[in-house]
Amino acid sequence: MIRVFYLNEVQEIKWVKLNNPEDEIQDFQNVIWIDLQSPSEQEKRIVEEVYGIEFFTPQEAAEIESSSRYYEDQRVIEANNTFVVYENKFYVARQVSFILKGGILFTLRNNDLKAFADVVRRLKTMPPGYISRGTQIWMMILETRIDLDADFIEYLSRVTNHISKKIIRDKEYQEEILLKLTELQENTILIRESIIDKQRVVSSLLKSIMIPDEEKERLRIVIKDINSLLQHADFSFQRLEYLQNTFLGLVNIEQNHVIKIFTVVTVVFLPPTLIASIYGMNFEFMPELKWTYGYPLSLIMMVTSSLLFLWYFKQKKWL
Repeated sequence: MIRVFYLNEVQEIKWVKLNNPEDEIQDFQNVIWIDLQSPSEQEKRIVEEVYGIEFFTPQEAAEIESSSRYYEDQRVIEANNTFVVYENKFYVARQVSFILKGGILFTLRNNDLKAFADVVRRLKTMPPGYISRGTQIWMMILETRIDLDADFIEYLSRVTNHISKKIIRDKEYQEEILLKLTELQENTILIRESIIDKQRVVSSLLKSIMIPDEEKERLRIVIKDINSLLQHADFSFQRLEYLQNTFLGLVNIEQNHVIKIFTVVTVVFLPPTLIASIYGMNFEFMPELKWTYGYPLSLIMMVTSSLLFLWYFKQKKWL
């Protein structure tokens, strides 16, 4: 799908989804943004040929080399960003490519991203003349995505608080809690890597001669927000590590308590078992076997020996 955003005669932002890109894309004037969402190879080729650009391949977009994350020359800026999205009950990283050429912003993505939907809604409410070039839209996308990243980190913090209360207050040590802590750690790492990726791109844009000064002022605010989010993400990860260690320590204490109970029970019943074993032997010469009070006495001995061990463990505070 290709969406073209352009300015009409009164500088209002209009957009249209192209049904036949090969015939329609060249009919638009004052284009400021062309958004490609899950495009076909033909649609990508048409945009590349008409505007003289070249999108990153999926393999290039996924690479971590600096040249694959950001490239700039005298006429074009190319960048890749990682956006965290929710798919099939998991949070995953998806690549979004940006190209800025001649004041037109080109975006390539394979997912329906909330940041883009929010920006489109904001564009519909903008007064005429407020947006006039693609760099402004790029700034809006970055700002919106940073806000969403902040919301995601706050969500992770709320879930962490809930788990912390279950561990400490409710004393729940199920396996599901440990798995949830591990999932939260993975999501925190994921969002931190995504924010660092944006930090690198924003830092490069601040140095670019193609970005107007008024946009650079907005980028300075964005970089401050990014630094704050990184600090919060680092704190959240450290807290999750602390909770995980606390959980494992409490589970270990609980297991030791159970083992101690089994050990005490075993030792308490050891003397009665010894007495019963002695008088259970089938030797011919055992005088107590024919004694009238032998059976009651052996029971008393077994009970007394168990009580003595229980009293001893109680004194030692092992129970």
